[in-house]
Amino acid sequence: MTQPSSRLFKLLALGALAALLAAAPAALEAQKKKKPKPTPTTGGGGTGGQQGGGTGESAPVQEPAPPEVRTVDRQLWEFKTGEARSTVEGIAGKAESNAAVATVLGRVLEQEKKYGESEARLRKATELAPSDPAAFLYLGETLLRQRKGGDADSAFRKAEELGGAQGGKDGHYVRGVALQRLRRYDDAIQALDQAGEADGGNALVPFQMGVTRVFQEQWQPALDQLNRAIEMDSGIAYAYFYRGLAAEKLGRKDLLVNDMERFLALAPTSPEAERAKAILRAAKR
Repeated sequence: MTQPSSRLFKLLALGALAALLAAAPAALEAQKKKKPKPTPTTGGGGTGGQQGGGTGESAPVQEPAPPEVRTVDRQLWEFKTGEARSTVEGIAGKAESNAAVATVLGRVLEQEKKYGESEARLRKATELAPSDPAAFLYLGETLLRQRKGGDADSAFRKAEELGGAQGGKDGHYVRGVALQRLRRYDDAIQALDQAGEADGGNALVPFQMGVTRVFQEQWQPALDQLNRAIEMDSGIAYAYFYRGLAAEKLGRKDLLVNDMERFLALAPTSPEAERAKAILRAAKR
């Protein structure tokens, strides 16, 4: 299984998309009804690492991330919530002083659907690492889970700003995901293209591009990007959910059934599980 090549991505990129994607089905339904598009939360996403952004402000010196952070990231990405909780327990005591630990603990709490506690931990992460765009992106996602749309948009705008200032493969990636959350889809694709050029081995880039195309209702481009993401990393749970949605629109019933069954096997307790079950029931009639 190929994982993103950047160690910074590996430290923080792997999970919240799982979290990532809670409001996405609602967004698609709203589009069908021709209502204003709500902010999507995708999975996912994943983001860059705990490093300074280039805002010109003096950022606190950051403690290095413990090696367990990487393990938790992968467990979250594969929606192994119980395993992630067991791993994070060993480093949770560092969450008051280590931004990477505060961030990953906040993400575990989000996957456990303890959104208020998740928000508190992620706000602490933004205090510990005020120039890290990843902390703000994850904060925005857990705020969306609580239907705090205005606060979430503020966090996403901060993530977009810091990601642009940071630059490089990490900064472009974070900026692209934040722009996606802000419904600026064309800008998101452009930023993600830049991230892909800088880091061609990061499966999160085509994943997020595919999700963006789903929100744009560009079904074949979405399918193409999600195919690529799954080929690069078959453990991305939400890639199957979104590819299944694209397959449904393209009349690919076989792929739809396969992907929704795979998604439910990987993430049976996810917020999207009930919707996936309903889609499967309809497809099998």
